[in-house]
Amino acid sequence: MRANILIELALLILLPLSVCAQNAQDPVNADVLYLSLDSCIQKALRNNAAWKNAELDVLIAEQTKKEAVTMYFPHIEAGAAAFHSDKPFIEYGIGDISDAGIRNTLQALYMQYGNALGIPNSIGFLEKGVVAGVTAIQPIYAGGRIVAGNKLAGLGVDAAKYKQQIARRDIILKCEELYWQVYALEQKRNTVESATDLLENLHKDVGRAVEAGLVLKNDLLRVELELNKMRSNKLQLESGRDLAKSALCQYIGEAEPDSLVLLSGLSGELQNPEMFKIDALASVSGSYEAELLDLSVEAEKLKKRMTLGEALPQIGFGGAYAYNNLMEKDYTNLVGFAAVRLPLSEWWSTAHKLKKHRFEIEKAENTRNDLMQQLALRTTKIYDDLETSYRQVMNAESSVANAKENLRLSRDNYNAGLVSLSEMLEAQALYMQAMDFLTEETINYKIKLLHYMQLTRTDSN
Repeated sequence: MRANILIELALLILLPLSVCAQNAQDPVNADVLYLSLDSCIQKALRNNAAWKNAELDVLIAEQTKKEAVTMYFPHIEAGAAAFHSDKPFIEYGIGDISDAGIRNTLQALYMQYGNALGIPNSIGFLEKGVVAGVTAIQPIYAGGRIVAGNKLAGLGVDAAKYKQQIARRDIILKCEELYWQVYALEQKRNTVESATDLLENLHKDVGRAVEAGLVLKNDLLRVELELNKMRSNKLQLESGRDLAKSALCQYIGEAEPDSLVLLSGLSGELQNPEMFKIDALASVSGSYEAELLDLSVEAEKLKKRMTLGEALPQIGFGGAYAYNNLMEKDYTNLVGFAAVRLPLSEWWSTAHKLKKHRFEIEKAENTRNDLMQQLALRTTKIYDDLETSYRQVMNAESSVANAKENLRLSRDNYNAGLVSLSEMLEAQALYMQAMDFLTEETINYKIKLLHYMQLTRTDSN
């Protein structure tokens, strides 16, 4: 019986969709956007802002890693300076000679010949000049900070990629939720429209019966009242459906068209969730969240290693090339050097920093263990909700079968004059409620199943 109900439901759903699929081949109607669930997901992954930012985060992390690699290379600096003063910085004349005898002799000679020959009585230095140089330093050992820094940058790339996968998972889940929300409202509208058609035909039949004097006019008023309710419900559903379509188009980055047609629907028999069940702890240990938690612990250990490197010796060698014309003559120098730095005063503060990092590592491990347990509990709860949803679908299918049979009997009995019109209309309303409930629960199951599969990182069929 359940299989027959699913077939009837599938026919009810797929019949209008088959017409939409045929229209999708018509390129003339450019104001209609035809979307399948897969196409919505692809558009969301291509256009959604969260996905774009996740991709940019990966690129940023990769550039940070490349930046860290450059620390292995020599550190090269070049510089130049030029100056011109209104008077020399250093000036030395005859009067600056400390020996009085030599000073007097030179002064006498200058007075006799200096002015005539145009010789100044003092010499100036550093009045103008140019200084330039290039220095290259190759680090040999920096306390292990370069190696640790590169490993830390590598962890940043891994973390960005895991976050990208989490963003992808969340985008797919949100896209499916929006898609099925539109689908559910469309199906409810179709159900109300079918009921409206039936009530319109019933209104005609009851109207003729009233004219023939077979029934009271109250029955006709009851049908009109129910018909007005259906028309009002149809308008509300159309308004809600249009709003849901706008939300879906915004999320996948599509301009809202005049009309949106969904090409994917519910089909086939739902699979029992037991076939997808995985041990919660085992699934959590391989999740992206668990990988991020492990990276956080590893990152704290590397930070501790870098802090330790600040107190260790640092060794490097290098060379320098210098040029100057300060003495009004070009001079060049090529210098090679080696340097050892011992940060003695850092040892006391580093000891406290290392203790702080040990506490940070312990804190990260505690956080990881606690969140792993929470993730396992969340996975278990989602599976329990999935099982509950599956049983709800089974109950909904049974309710549809009972409501359909009750509606058939009510119509037959009404036509035979055995039941009142109110009872027949009530049976119609119960059947509609059962159909709507089945659609809602089936979609709810599909979304919960997708969520569970994403958390356990299994492939969805």
